[in-house]
Amino acid sequence: MRKFIFGIILLLGVAVTAQDSVRVLTLQECIDMASNRNLTIKQNQNNLFGALSNKRQAYFNFLPNLNASYNYQIIDGSAINNSGQVVNSTSKRSSPSITSNVILFNAFANHHLLNRRRHEYESSRYLLEDSKITIKATVLRNYLNVLVDTENVRISDQRLEFLEEQLEREKKRVSVGVGNLETVYNFQSQVANERLNNVNLKNQYQSDLLALLQSIQIENYSGVQIAPLEVDDVEILIEYDSYDIVMDEILENSFRLKSANESKIAAQAQLKQTKSSRYPSLSVFGQHQRNYASTSDVEYINQLQNNTTNFAQATISIPIFNRYQIQNSIDNSKVAMLNARLQNEQAILDVTNAAQRDYLDLVSAQTSFKTAQENYEALNQTFEFIKKRFETGNTDFYSYLESLNNKNRAEAQLINAKYTIVLRKRILDLYRGK
Repeated sequence: MRKFIFGIILLLGVAVTAQDSVRVLTLQECIDMASNRNLTIKQNQNNLFGALSNKRQAYFNFLPNLNASYNYQIIDGSAINNSGQVVNSTSKRSSPSITSNVILFNAFANHHLLNRRRHEYESSRYLLEDSKITIKATVLRNYLNVLVDTENVRISDQRLEFLEEQLEREKKRVSVGVGNLETVYNFQSQVANERLNNVNLKNQYQSDLLALLQSIQIENYSGVQIAPLEVDDVEILIEYDSYDIVMDEILENSFRLKSANESKIAAQAQLKQTKSSRYPSLSVFGQHQRNYASTSDVEYINQLQNNTTNFAQATISIPIFNRYQIQNSIDNSKVAMLNARLQNEQAILDVTNAAQRDYLDLVSAQTSFKTAQENYEALNQTFEFIKKRFETGNTDFYSYLESLNNKNRAEAQLINAKYTIVLRKRILDLYRGK
């Protein structure tokens, strides 16, 4: 009795352990994990911090600089005095100073630089938001694939179980002399084919599950499953907005397009900044210095207080010849501006193409859902009818098998359309800024 109780407890412990080892992730959990762990998002966050620092520096460029210095010299050596004698002497000197320099005019280079840094910062900010949207859309697509794979495997498992039951039934009928051996062979062939199909579907499920788990960068893949998605039939049947409305909102709210446009404006400002190097610049320099020398009998503090020098200087710098460096910088800025324009056009194409694909998938799924639902209900009824006729010997095996195939195919199409409608809507809503 004790051994029996201990065995029950052991089995319960194993069952609980096995249950605890399975980790079920919801769609929202997958999105949150991907958003928190994605390296591209973290890199864009770092780039945004750098862009903010550059913008802050561009503001400070308008201010004068201010520097202080302090030196103290000890000079020890020999020299010939006025009497022609060599004398050894040690002298001490000090000249602390404060200097300041300000650029009064540099052909608005600082203004163009500030404008450039502002738009670079905005571009980085939009790019960060776009990376968040992108990873969410990626998780949604991968989640959709896994959901569809899960349902396909479930249908295949049910189909395989059903065929195996029918095979065993026909074997028993043959064993008592009322069955048909040809039907047994046919069922054996179908069972073998379905087992192969089942293995392929499970392999596809594992591949798509791995893609999903990699996108959320989960550390341990073992024992991870995804939760089924609750689908509202009302949401499925609600008509989505027209293509023109959707595309207008996507193009208006796309963070990728906003980032590309800001980069284009920043490149234009960079070209203006580079061209400013062709023109003269005006700067003012000022210095206040105090001096001390040990050769004087005046004390150190008194010398610093009374021995002062003030210096002011205005400088006009005119570029005449600089080994083609300015023109080379201008040419490079022109190339950068042209590339920024092309990148902006490419971003429009990429966003449009992606939205068109998602919208087409949504419309196709919406178009086929109602038909697939009616088709599945009709084919399911047909299958149940033919199944009874087959079991009573009133129809042949091939009619029975064709009816089963039609039913399974319709069920898969219905499930695919249902999940596609829900998740494609969410992806498009992400792009629309909702």
